Amino acid sequence: MRNKITLSDVARVAHVSLSSASKALNDSGRLSQTTRNRVQQAARELGYRKSNNVSANQSAPSRNASQRSGLIGIITSDHNGRFALPMLSGAERTLRASHRAALLMLSQGVPAIERSHIDRLIAQGVEGLILAGDTGNIRAPLANEITNQLHVVYAYEASVNPEDCSVVCDNVGAGRQAIEYLIGMGRSNIAVIGGNDSFRAVQDRSRGALDAFRLAGLQPLCMLSDYWSEEWGERAARLLIERYEELDAVYCLSDEIARGCARAWQPSVFPCRKISPFLAMTTGEYVCLNAHPTLTTFDNNIELVGRKSAQLLLDKIHGKTRQGTTTVECTLVRRESTDAHIHNALHGSGWRIGLEN
Repeated sequence: MRNKITLSDVARVAHVSLSSASKALNDSGRLSQTTRNRVQQAARELGYRKSNNVSANQSAPSRNASQRSGLIGIITSDHNGRFALPMLSGAERTLRASHRAALLMLSQGVPAIERSHIDRLIAQGVEGLILAGDTGNIRAPLANEITNQLHVVYAYEASVNPEDCSVVCDNVGAGRQAIEYLIGMGRSNIAVIGGNDSFRAVQDRSRGALDAFRLAGLQPLCMLSDYWSEEWGERAARLLIERYEELDAVYCLSDEIARGCARAWQPSVFPCRKISPFLAMTTGEYVCLNAHPTLTTFDNNIELVGRKSAQLLLDKIHGKTRQGTTTVECTLVRRESTDAHIHNALHGSGWRIGLEN
């Protein structure tokens, strides 16, 4: 028995999105006549009939048709879960309270995959979309013909269009507070170690740090940037220890860099140098609590970004105007790397095999 021809088949042959194929065959929406003719020609060649599906609207629901689905689409470029999982957790908490659920899809940061996922989510009848990034950079907005005019919120990576709705963490504020905290400890010879300075997060955190230095009448001892890695953090710390005798604090722009920095500062490596206070930015506790000393950090509050994004999306679905960029404050979490009297117990399984006596 021959498989039924679906709207997705027509869209694939015509090289258009699912929503564009639906508009062309229903003579609706904004499409060029060339695109409309190409879709209709593909439908004729494939033998597509609308009766093969219950309706074209079920394959590509409009905003009105999808308002009762109870589903929200989340598309993330995060490939290892450090951003996606807390983002999903926060969004689910907000959506659950309004009797909705989220569908999570991974785009790997590839625009073509992102568009393909959007088509699939439209076919599932989602009410709106959260596009969640993992770099903190500004991204290009999606056109209405791609999203089928669904409501969209951009999370962690703001849209370049100021009329779009975006939610990001306050990296500028975190950089400012980090330096203010170290200065408040009586430190004045402070170095800054960052990752790739093409990232917006590095630029914003550095800008906030420089603002704090300027307001205090100080200059950073030095500002270094390279890879987002522990290896770079350790290498940078060794350079600082060897070259700057007056160094008395370090601000690291990521938790991986800070853990490498901590490793370089062990007494076995430089027994004559006292460990200087240092703190970092982080997206979770795992790295911070598995370092010695444990790391004082500014938490990016990714879960709160997810919660806020979901709430703004629900507001838009309910007809409220939501535009511009909302910032979520980063939270200071004090640990051993700046406060020697604090002791964070290691997270273990609870077993003490071989230590019973």
